[in-house]
Amino acid sequence: MGYSIDSAEWPTGIHVPPAVKQLIERFYLLLDSTEPNVGDTLADEIFSDDGVAYFGANPFRGSDEIRRSRDGAWKVITSRKHEVLKVYAGNSDSSDLLFVAQVAMGLRNGVKVSGEFAGRLVIADGHSANPKLKLYQVWGDTSALREALSQDSA
Repeated sequence: MGYSIDSAEWPTGIHVPPAVKQLIERFYLLLDSTEPNVGDTLADEIFSDDGVAYFGANPFRGSDEIRRSRDGAWKVITSRKHEVLKVYAGNSDSSDLLFVAQVAMGLRNGVKVSGEFAGRLVIADGHSANPKLKLYQVWGDTSALREALSQDSA
């Protein structure tokens, strides 16, 4: 596994399949990537065809919208690193997961900001070799980011 889930605490007593952990890992590696094809990969390989991704407050529904969801993702950000801290299972088959994570970002104005957030992942085909995300939704306090964006270049 890579950096974003290596130190995560996973649910006890409920098996989270390795393929689901790999999906989550790959998802966050993609969100942290500046590669121009990330939206295509999210739409084609990470989310189900009817998947919904909330990046911030805005939902992106279905493959076409998810494909475009990363347009502008790097407009004010120069670096991004997610780390999942703890995962909770919302059901016995681990297809509905809640998590606590943190993100550190470097901004174009030179300011660095980090913070924790909570989220939900609903997994489609979680016990198959190729699970997909059906839902990604996050909640967090964005006041530190808003404040950092209002600052002049450092």
